[in-house]
Amino acid sequence: MKKYTYNKITILTFCLFSLFGCTDMLDQEPMGLATPQNFWVSQANVESALAGDYALLKEALTKDSNFLLWGEFTGMTFMNSQFWIVDYIEGNGNYVLAYRDDSRNWKSFYRAANWALSIEKHVSEMPDSAFRSKAEKNRLIGEAAFVRSLSYFYLARIWGDAPIVDEVIETSDQLIKDGYIVTKPRENELKVLDFSLAAANKAIGLLEYSTPGAPKWAITANKASAEALKAHITLWYASRDHGNTAMVTQALAAANSVIQNSHASLIDYVTEGVDGFNDMCIGQSKTGLFEINISAAMNESYRVDGGDTTPTGLTLTNPFFLSPNSIAPIISDDFYGKDMMNSDSDRDNDKRKELFFSNFDSNEQSSLMKYSQTARDGQASDPYARFSESNILIFRLADIYLLRAEANMKLGNTSAAVADINTIRSKANVPNYTGATDNESLTKAIFDERAIELVGEGQSGFDRIRMNYFAGVSWMNPNRIAHKGCFWPIDPSVISINSAIIQTDFWKGKL
Repeated sequence: MKKYTYNKITILTFCLFSLFGCTDMLDQEPMGLATPQNFWVSQANVESALAGDYALLKEALTKDSNFLLWGEFTGMTFMNSQFWIVDYIEGNGNYVLAYRDDSRNWKSFYRAANWALSIEKHVSEMPDSAFRSKAEKNRLIGEAAFVRSLSYFYLARIWGDAPIVDEVIETSDQLIKDGYIVTKPRENELKVLDFSLAAANKAIGLLEYSTPGAPKWAITANKASAEALKAHITLWYASRDHGNTAMVTQALAAANSVIQNSHASLIDYVTEGVDGFNDMCIGQSKTGLFEINISAAMNESYRVDGGDTTPTGLTLTNPFFLSPNSIAPIISDDFYGKDMMNSDSDRDNDKRKELFFSNFDSNEQSSLMKYSQTARDGQASDPYARFSESNILIFRLADIYLLRAEANMKLGNTSAAVADINTIRSKANVPNYTGATDNESLTKAIFDERAIELVGEGQSGFDRIRMNYFAGVSWMNPNRIAHKGCFWPIDPSVISINSAIIQTDFWKGKL
């Protein structure tokens, strides 16, 4: 068994191409950037490069469990991590995290995006005869475009305004001008979203739909993955552009296409129970659209422990770990989600309470169980030596149903919005929604359904920004939002090297 094998893939990629080394064009000195001219000659080589790019994206999201820091703990819906670093977020909304510089530094996303752009450029210039078919060539370009789009979408959701790098960086001449590092300023977040959306549309045009059971189902991008990404981008864009109806309409169309054409289907928690839940969390299940692969069999897992650097460490405690400690996470009675579930009689028999959590309705500590799937390390004598088998779920079908409900609500199609809410509720033994159908009431209903359905998947914090719904988050207020305090600060090391970068208004003087 190997721990964090994707790091080895990344290192191999860098050794082959000398691309970035340990650097980034926006915040570091360049180090010998040269791509071997004889590399872009075969499909096998391109496949290797693309695997390296997925590894870069994986590292960006999973390092220090950043996807949870950015998209989960900021939402304050269910999990109270009890870890002092994360308490900076949950306690008072301070995103200046000790020992977590990578949480404020965007360089990992730029590495993934630049390498994707390099693949797109070089593969498009290669002859069709270098590939098994033209469709295979298109797939490789499309998957790279997807990685680039997703990288920029995270940049926009985490930092708002961000630089746009629209040229492939391969030589030092592209970074050095008259002896100085070429600097790029931050672009308005809508321009960043436009750039991300263009890449998503490119991926949609080049990729084909896949089918559950296919070898790379959900762990590499297909057409439905790209359409799910487009639905997210366009609905987020609308929320940042005064409710832009054209973008909402695009989100609805993309969500419709995913639901109708992806071949994915929903998990029925009532009939499938724990087996369906485990299948979903282990990954590549019938409901997955795009996931970060975590697999001991593929040597892409990590050691399960009670530390704070893994999804398991930041979400699990009793009964999973042998010796839970004072930093072990719990499902807090004081947070929004537990109160929402307890105060709504419709949730009394919600199957997700017993599947997603341990001891949800008891007086004992309750923990999230989405990262509890593991495999024994056969080379170790310790019976507790285990590796994670829980994928990181980025997009899945229930998410898209609820995005479609949100889009329909914003377009005034309230009956369609309620129908999608009820579809998701029905899979968890929750009665149909019978509340009011004004936008304020439906916003809460959709947020609540997303909060329980997608708990622990790094969506809640982003949902709050997109939906402008901050009930239960006392430290988020109109003044903070007006000064872009819903976004994360930029690491000072970026600003110290790239003078064109200006700190987000809310965070000026706080780092």
